[in-house]
Amino acid sequence: MNVIRKNAPRYRRARKKKKSRILDELSAIIHFNRKYLALLLRSAGRTVFTHYGTRVIADPGVSFASCRGRKKVYTTDLASRLQVIWEMAGCISSVHLFAFIRANHDIVFNHPDLKDLPRDVKRKLRRMSRATIDRLLRPIRDKMELQGRYQRNPHASWLKKTIPVQPHYEKPADAFGYLEIDLVHHCGENSRGQFAYTLTATEITTGWTELRTLPNKAHIWVEKALKDIIGSVPFRVTALHSDNGSEFINRYLAKFARDRGIPFTRSRAFHKNDAPYVESKNWTLVRTYIGYRRYDTERELVLLKRLDRLICLKHNLFIPTMKLVEKRREGGRVYKRYKTETPRNRLLASGRLTKTQKRRLTRLRKSTDYFKLTRRIDNLIRKLDQAYQSKYSARRTA
Repeated sequence: MNVIRKNAPRYRRARKKKKSRILDELSAIIHFNRKYLALLLRSAGRTVFTHYGTRVIADPGVSFASCRGRKKVYTTDLASRLQVIWEMAGCISSVHLFAFIRANHDIVFNHPDLKDLPRDVKRKLRRMSRATIDRLLRPIRDKMELQGRYQRNPHASWLKKTIPVQPHYEKPADAFGYLEIDLVHHCGENSRGQFAYTLTATEITTGWTELRTLPNKAHIWVEKALKDIIGSVPFRVTALHSDNGSEFINRYLAKFARDRGIPFTRSRAFHKNDAPYVESKNWTLVRTYIGYRRYDTERELVLLKRLDRLICLKHNLFIPTMKLVEKRREGGRVYKRYKTETPRNRLLASGRLTKTQKRRLTRLRKSTDYFKLTRRIDNLIRKLDQAYQSKYSARRTA
C-alpha cells in the first residue's frame, strides 16, 4: 500500500482532471476499482468518522477483507471440548448429543477436562445447535473412522448384510418358482395413521400373481400373507425377492424364509427395476382396479380382501400377458420377440407341475364363469366406492 501513501497527498492537492488521470494510472498499475481507489486516496492517513460517530484513523496498509460478514460464534477451538462430551456420551449422534448436553449439563461440566472451562465456553456448549455439533464433530468422526476406532452405526444394517443383493441382470435364467414381492400403499394423499396395503407376489417365469390385503404393514400380517400365498400357489416357491422396505427386511421374515429353505434376496437401494415383474403388476392388478384412494376402515378392508382374490383369479386364468422370448441386435437396431399367453397356460406348459396340480388347474378354469367373475368384480368395486364415499359423508354430517 506504499503506492496509496505516496500518491494520496498529490491526489488531494490536484484538480478534477488531474485526479481523473491519477486514478487511471493507478487503476492500470494495481487493478483496483476507481471508486475504491478514490476512497483510499481521500482517506489515507486522515481521521475518519463513520455514520455511527466512530472515529478511526484510515490506514490503507490494514486489510479488513477477512473480517467481513458475521463473525463465527462456534469456532473450531470448541471441537476438542465437544469431543470430550461426545466420547463421554458414548459417541452418540448429534441429535442425541444435543439433548444429552441439555439434560445433563451439571454432570457434563464436572468432567475433569471440562471443570475449569470459562463461563462463556460453557454457555456456548450448552447453546450449540445440532447442525453446529455435526459440523464441529465431522472431522473428528471421519478421522476416527479411517483409524477403525469409530463406526457411524455398526449394527444398523447387519440384517441387510445377511440378505444378498440381486440386481435385475443377475436373475437366474431358469427361475421357475421365483417370487418377487412388493407392497402397494392405499393411503391416498395422507400417509399418516393406519391404512390398508396390498401385498403383490409375482412368479417371474409364468406371470402368476397373488394379491393379499393387509390392515397395516406390520411383519405379522406380511408373514401371514406370505404363508397363505406359498400354501395356495399351484407350484413350489423356490426364491423370494423384495425391495428394501422394513416390512420385508426384518428378522422375522428372514427367519420365515430360512426355516422353509427359500433363498431370500433384495433389490439395490433406489433401483425399482430390480423387481420389474411385480412393479408392473402393481399397476395392472392393483391400481387399475383399486386406484389411489385412502382405505382405512373395516368395511373397506373386507371388500378389498374379497376383491383381490377375484382379480387374481381373472388375471391368472384368463388374461394373457406378454413375455420376452428372444432379443437380438442387428447393427444399430434391437429386435425383440414376445409370446402372449395366460399365466395358467404357461404353468401347464412348463413341465414342472404334477398331474394332480394340472388337474386342479384345469378344473378351476372350467368351473369359473368369466362373465359372473367380472360382474362380481365390478359389483365389489362399486361397493368399495360407496364405502369410501359414505365414510367422508358421515364425517361431514357429524
